[in-house]
Amino acid sequence: MQVSVPGYLHLTMSRPPLTRRRAIHACVSVAVTAVVCAGLLAAAALVPAPPMVLVIVIVVCIGCPMGAAYELAQAVPALRDPCAELRRQLDHLPETEHPLGL
Repeated sequence: MQVSVPGYLHLTMSRPPLTRRRAIHACVSVAVTAVVCAGLLAAAALVPAPPMVLVIVIVVCIGCPMGAAYELAQAVPALRDPCAELRRQLDHLPETEHPLGL
């Protein structure tokens, strides 16, 4: 998010990068949220629930996993191995001869 005020510098507010432990926690919580919402949706569909309650349950069971998945955008890069990423980037670079022929 950028805050723009005339006469001032643009201030950028961002979250600090996730630690590996928090990234794993975010992935687990997304999986648990999806399973719980699927179970709740199945229970609401199988048990005769009032139509208004069924609509609310459907909206919540679709919205909660979507909101939880928003956290995955930061969690997945935190789980990647930085050395493997660097090796992949280095593999794409062209190999050249040493300028002195060494």
